[in-house]
Amino acid sequence: MNLDQYATYTIIVTMLLASPGPSVLLSINNGLNFGRKLAAFGVLGNVIAFQLLLLISATSLATIILAFEELLAVIKFFGASYLCYLGIKIYRSAVFQLSTGVSRPSIHSQPWLIFKQAFWVTSLNPKALIFVSALLPQFIYSKTPLIPQVTVLCIISALIHFTIYFSYAALADKAKHLISGNKNRQRFNKISGVTFLLFGIALVIPSFST
Repeated sequence: MNLDQYATYTIIVTMLLASPGPSVLLSINNGLNFGRKLAAFGVLGNVIAFQLLLLISATSLATIILAFEELLAVIKFFGASYLCYLGIKIYRSAVFQLSTGVSRPSIHSQPWLIFKQAFWVTSLNPKALIFVSALLPQFIYSKTPLIPQVTVLCIISALIHFTIYFSYAALADKAKHLISGNKNRQRFNKISGVTFLLFGIALVIPSFST
């Protein structure tokens, strides 16, 4: 690809990743509740999951998945179920004091949990798979080796992805004093939980309407 095509790919991926969605909300929630250092593990989970979707879309696996409506429906069901589960969990989650680490969950067990939640939120999102499956082929040329092209596109998207999501988490970490009170933070958790539920419901509504 020439520089114009790389620039076009960069702009499209940036617009996709910067737009509001479950993964963005989770990054903000993690930044607020755990700080940017722990939230970075969630960002890595998002990035790795998205890279897997890009690799799938670069192979025939994406074509197979999208061709079978039943398989896509199963992915939608699990994705929606996980978003609803996460929404309920966040809605019911207890708040801890931001000023001290006394009641904060164990820092030794939390990173993997944060990573795993973010990974599943991104990887079980069928809309992300559909998008990258439509996007990536537009920037792949059959007359040149596939692996170098996919590698470059994955590196570009990974850098953009980590930068945007970590920025969301860092801003939330920096702004957490604005809702430092327990009531305000509990209210934020409830709003976040309901939003995740709405994301999950919205994911399966088209399936029931067809």
